[in-house]
Amino acid sequence: MINISKKDIFWGYFAQFFSIASGLITLPLILRMLSEEEIGLNYLLLTFGSLVSLFDFGFASQFGRNISYIFGGAQSLQKEGIEVVDNSTGVNYRLLATMIYTAQYVYRRIGLVVLTTMLTFGTWYVYEVTNGFHSVENTLIIWLVFSFSVFFEIFYSFYTALLVGKGMIMESRKAIVYSRLVYVVLAFVFLYSGFGLIGVVIANFIAPFFNRIISYRFFFTEELKSKINSYVISKQEKIDLFNVVWHNARKLGLVFIGAYAINKFSLFLAGLYLPLSDIASYGLMIQLVGLVSTVSATSFVINQSRFSALRVNGEKKKLLKEFAYSMNVYYLLFVLGAVFLIFVCPWLLIAIGANAKLPSVLIMSIFTLIVLLEGNHSNFAGFIITKNNIPFVKSSLVAGVAIVLGDYFSLTYTTYGVLGLVLVQGLSQVVYANWKWPYEVCREFGISFFSFITIGMKETFAKLKIN
Repeated sequence: MINISKKDIFWGYFAQFFSIASGLITLPLILRMLSEEEIGLNYLLLTFGSLVSLFDFGFASQFGRNISYIFGGAQSLQKEGIEVVDNSTGVNYRLLATMIYTAQYVYRRIGLVVLTTMLTFGTWYVYEVTNGFHSVENTLIIWLVFSFSVFFEIFYSFYTALLVGKGMIMESRKAIVYSRLVYVVLAFVFLYSGFGLIGVVIANFIAPFFNRIISYRFFFTEELKSKINSYVISKQEKIDLFNVVWHNARKLGLVFIGAYAINKFSLFLAGLYLPLSDIASYGLMIQLVGLVSTVSATSFVINQSRFSALRVNGEKKKLLKEFAYSMNVYYLLFVLGAVFLIFVCPWLLIAIGANAKLPSVLIMSIFTLIVLLEGNHSNFAGFIITKNNIPFVKSSLVAGVAIVLGDYFSLTYTTYGVLGLVLVQGLSQVVYANWKWPYEVCREFGISFFSFITIGMKETFAKLKIN
């Protein structure tokens, strides 16, 4: 049985807060020491990196979830649904070895496809948005270094899936913290040495190697390696398991494409219509609100492997209580973070002499509410996935297409600018996804959403009383 310890919870939050703390060092330096054009290009690079990460096509989460099933005692994996077993059932190491070898095989090929895409289509895009590589000095070199950094980050990403799937939350977060620390130190040195944006992408290039080395040492203990290496896995076994994983991975991949269109494509499209100064402002808002959303959802993310294992063992009552508690933490942290961003961050940006500013209070308020609702239904959808069932492919794609079209018409035929992009994103989600997936989870357990919130509050007070 996978259990989440207090150390796992501590390191989960610490990793998120460390990411923010590292941002408090690097972001002010980036905003202060880079030109407005470099800041805008930096956000476009990050957006493009998110775009090519879609080539993962849902494999990372699918591999991680199936690893959780295996360590939860599952003796076989299914395309749909899960095998419910007694929690005393041991780990099927042959199945585990097959899963690991299959993951390695898949990510070698994903990495090559990603790199090819970035060096072809990506090079053209950067050429267009930088006026033939002239808007920012050394643009082509910056792009090439960034392309290879994304390649290695994706190539090694399945190691995190292995750790999280096994319930090694503390270890996975340590790997993230240590690699992030390397990035911060290098970015700090390069920026103060006058390297500009190229220094930032070089630091981003080196960091994934540390994550890979640390993750490998945590997961592949001598005991585990001896058990795995004792099996000779045939090519047919890998193909059969790939077909099982691919069944839902392709669905998740389509969901991720829809999610990208919902959350990221607007910035990508805006790069073709708005000046880099507006891109810097919009990108900064997305980054900061995204940080709040990520930190707020940490409790849910940490417990996903635990939720999957509870599904395998059929413990529905405990599953509901722990999920409700994680969502209660999400609501509380997000509201506190949103208030800080709207009313405090603008003053902090002025204090550090940033060359980019946040949008107006009105736009910030609307956007934080939209992201709160999106994060809420995304967590409920993620909870549904623990059943190895993905019913929201079509709705995600429809919402994604609606946002892409809405963004295009808003940028082409109106003067709303960033406000138009924000409104399009919110309207496309409130009509369906915002209410649909919370409703489906509540219906599964036969409760109302109000009862769900009440359960979460009771669990919160119970944990506080115990502590």
